Amino acid sequence: MARKQSDLGIANPASQEIWQSLFAKALTLIDEIEKHGTKDLFWTFGGGTVLMLRYRHRMSKDIDIFVPDPQSFGYISPRLSDVAESLTTDYVEAASYVKLFFKEGEIDFVASPNLTIPGYVVETIMGRKVRLETSAEIIAKKLWHRGDRITGRDIFDYALVAQKEPESLMATSEFLIRHADKILESLIVRSVPLRIQFEAIETLEFNPTFEESCELLADGLAEMVARSKGTPKKA
Repeated sequence: MARKQSDLGIANPASQEIWQSLFAKALTLIDEIEKHGTKDLFWTFGGGTVLMLRYRHRMSKDIDIFVPDPQSFGYISPRLSDVAESLTTDYVEAASYVKLFFKEGEIDFVASPNLTIPGYVVETIMGRKVRLETSAEIIAKKLWHRGDRITGRDIFDYALVAQKEPESLMATSEFLIRHADKILESLIVRSVPLRIQFEAIETLEFNPTFEESCELLADGLAEMVARSKGTPKKA
């Protein structure tokens, strides 16, 4: 089955409006934290939407905001914050994250310190200075925190960065190989559901096959594991 290819590039106002609307809401909540809680909050913007803005690889509209710890979550939970409740009453709350649901998508606030150093670059988005996570940091977080339950989108995003920034991935290999055995197993035993997820992706300007992407991931992890053991993978 062929993957669905989007005809709405992110330069299109209709598609830009989706992530920008969500990002504006995220900024409102960040302002609440800084007004009532932690001034000059350290936060980063990561996830697939940042990769989309950087490389136009696939459609992504959800907003992932990362903070060092969950102390600020009381200011963004609709259960505790009137401002958050005015934005949405549909949410999921846990010890390490708050997930907010909107008609146009989701905003995730996640307590997760950066794995790499510094792990971000500063750019201006919608008139604000924002710490955008590096591509390597985004992949590191994906594989470190949920490599044991990898998704089709994770495979797709890894393949993108493996092609565009291979050196940066190799430099962060210590975070990528945590679940290497489970990932390699999943590529085999979960190949059918992973393929279905992969082929449902709305691609933009990056169109690898499922097989190509799995090969990039498997070969990359194998080389990283070999290097970590001091035995470089043979060509």
